[in-house]
Amino acid sequence: MFSLRSLLPHGVVALLACAFIPSFAVAQGTPPMREIWRAGAMSVTAIQDLPGDMALALFKGPAPEQEKARYFSGGKAEAGINVFLLRAGGRVGLVDAGAGTAFQTPGRLPEALASLGVKPQDIDFVLLTHLHGDHLGGLLRGDERAFPKARLYIARPELDAWLALADQDPANLNAAKVRRLAAVYGADMAPPFAFGDAPLPGVTALDAAGHTPGHTVFQLTAGGKSLLLVGDLIHSMPLQFALPDECAAYDMNPSQAVAARQRIFALAAQSGTPIAGVHFPFGNIVGAVERDGEGWKFKALP
Repeated sequence: MFSLRSLLPHGVVALLACAFIPSFAVAQGTPPMREIWRAGAMSVTAIQDLPGDMALALFKGPAPEQEKARYFSGGKAEAGINVFLLRAGGRVGLVDAGAGTAFQTPGRLPEALASLGVKPQDIDFVLLTHLHGDHLGGLLRGDERAFPKARLYIARPELDAWLALADQDPANLNAAKVRRLAAVYGADMAPPFAFGDAPLPGVTALDAAGHTPGHTVFQLTAGGKSLLLVGDLIHSMPLQFALPDECAAYDMNPSQAVAARQRIFALAAQSGTPIAGVHFPFGNIVGAVERDGEGWKFKALP
């Protein structure tokens, strides 16, 4: 999904380079999408940018391999890359932007937006949970903006960390892509927000650092209801709800990532707030979180 070389020990790079397995046999026609939440003047439509799987080899947490294998079939678990179309107060935006051309099969966000009657120039804003290539790739078409009028919203620790890495390690492909993104969008990069800020009305940025230095969960609130868009808090739904101490090798700070997962799950369970994630299987794109012994369980919502 993104360059692993400067994020992981060199010995595991080859093993994990294909740990996310995009499904290249993508069906023709409109990509899967559905409205998953509506409250007040806000609505969220989930779009599957690409289907795919996460590999068992990606997870090197404390549980025995035999126990982890129970949550996979043939060493794989269904995942995917999802994007969220957010309509809020007459404005249209995205939460994350999909993979773009990061894989052999391009992300299908442009087809989905077209089928919804949304043109690239209609996108007013993009909220980014973090700056990995499978979340920002859809913002660029070569060295041009995919969304000519969009304003980008990014957490300060996230943007600062990747731009610093671009200076320190010019060979890091993901950091180089972030630098290109900043150059292409220029003045339409909104001032970076801090955790706890409301970058847009009805949108609160929650601290979920660990996967990356500024990984953000967005809490949407309108009409007395809330929804949590949890980005990469989960890479493998079957495994990480049951065994929340398990981290994907993509997580840059595993202990922080575990703490963030536990904190956001507790918030969702205690408040009754549904959650939706970028790597959730599309059939289970949104649901409720409940405590289940030492772990958690996810109950999909229609």
